Amino acid sequence: MGGSAFFIAVILWFDNAQGGLTGNGVFHAYQMMPWIADPAGARLDPPNYIYYPIFGAGCRILDLLGIFVGDPRRQITILNALTGSICLGVVYALIRHLTQDRAVALLTSAFHGASAFVLFLTITNEDIMPGYVIVFAAMGLAGIWFGQPTVARVVGVAVLFTIGWLFEWRLILPTLPALMTALWLCERRLAWRIGWNLILLGAIFLTTSAVSLITIGHPGWVGPLDLLWTGKGVATVWAGFTLAKLFFLSDGIAAYLLGEGLTRIPDAGWDLWRYLSIAISLAIAWVGLGSLWRARDDNRSWALAATFGGTFVAGEVLNAYSQPHDPQMQINVMAWLTVGWALVLVASRKRWPRRGLATMAGLTVLLLVYNLVSLAPLRGQDTTWRQGVERMEQRFDTSKLVLVMHDFDWVMTYTSAYWGRIYPGVDQLGPAPQASPKFKWIGFASPFMLHPTWNDDALVAELRRQIDKALALGYEVVIVNLWDVDLQKLENLNGSIATPTRVRAMWNMLHADYEATQLPKDPVLGSFYRLQRKPGR
Repeated sequence: MGGSAFFIAVILWFDNAQGGLTGNGVFHAYQMMPWIADPAGARLDPPNYIYYPIFGAGCRILDLLGIFVGDPRRQITILNALTGSICLGVVYALIRHLTQDRAVALLTSAFHGASAFVLFLTITNEDIMPGYVIVFAAMGLAGIWFGQPTVARVVGVAVLFTIGWLFEWRLILPTLPALMTALWLCERRLAWRIGWNLILLGAIFLTTSAVSLITIGHPGWVGPLDLLWTGKGVATVWAGFTLAKLFFLSDGIAAYLLGEGLTRIPDAGWDLWRYLSIAISLAIAWVGLGSLWRARDDNRSWALAATFGGTFVAGEVLNAYSQPHDPQMQINVMAWLTVGWALVLVASRKRWPRRGLATMAGLTVLLLVYNLVSLAPLRGQDTTWRQGVERMEQRFDTSKLVLVMHDFDWVMTYTSAYWGRIYPGVDQLGPAPQASPKFKWIGFASPFMLHPTWNDDALVAELRRQIDKALALGYEVVIVNLWDVDLQKLENLNGSIATPTRVRAMWNMLHADYEATQLPKDPVLGSFYRLQRKPGR
């Protein structure tokens, strides 16, 4: 209850449901709407199979309570705050059981909630929190139970784990091999090693089958095999290993603990906050692993190390393949840091009985204050951007307007939120004017996100075709924050999904084929230019 009150207070103070990193919450809200209005007719989404039904019901309850009525974009933040507070209780229960120390358990819970990515995802509208909390609970039970496994314990962990990843499919990938490794290490008899893992896998399959059976006949229903492998994020523009992702990976690991905030020093190369965060994490790992090694005769040490450490190792390999700096990709992978902090607290109390925990409590408060201050520059974005979109609506006739913008631009995100989301492209449009859809746009990155196998020439031609068609239909085509953007900045923005050569080819085409007339710049939305084909093109 205390955690819920704190997180909800931060939500109201922050006034930024998206948080300033991604606009995914806007799109989750659109997918949530059918589950609020007509749950029987809404389509299930295999990668988030039970997320939308359960959170849709939560939004209906919030409507009845008069909380952000009709606005799932912000209602999701409240539901995330409630699930995030449950995770504080899970952390407390786990650490109290392991250490038999209420103070250590309480301070570990506080550390968990104060960590940058946990705090961020608990107060914003991403979709990871409910699944993460349940998977974290399963990991905690595995750390306790797999040291001395029984059929009931293995099945219990499997059922809980499966319910968790059915909220968000990607959670299955790093933790399943870690759970299997824990069972293998904690059992000396080969036949039982194999047997425990077969029981784990069998229980996961049966739980998945049960959920599939319960939902049979519902729109979007799939069988258990299709739930076990949805392929989310595979064979897309996000997939693949690149050198740029190694930097993003270190960035994601560092940002889990500390927000950029106070220690960001411009022009200092690799900013100080990254060094500081990774140094703290390494120190926690050193103390934690030392404590587990000294207790290596206790199978629980092996179970904890394999479950949380194995999730970290497997997860970071997968993250390097996909989106390594995304908070959603790091939150469960970095869960080891919470257990490590508990071991640091235990070591501090042993070495400095009078001052150890008091010092660690002060550092935990400092961590929380630091991360709240780091959020402060993003405060009030919901109100600020709403006002900016309202100004844009006053400037342009939306029935005759097509915007060209980057798919990751916040103008796109908030315009989607307030004008109604539509996928990019103009192929479904008739001649101007056309009032519906209100939001008509062409995405700079859409060609290579939608067609990852196309070559550069084909992608350039597709962007040109979209703009030319909008002009031919009589629309005013306005390019937002792209015409005068720094090319290096644009390449960095697309670093995880496109090569610099591809980005330059598309940017060069815009300047070679079109003339741009500068329009008044908006203090929030940025720069606007009206596009026309160059004479003789």
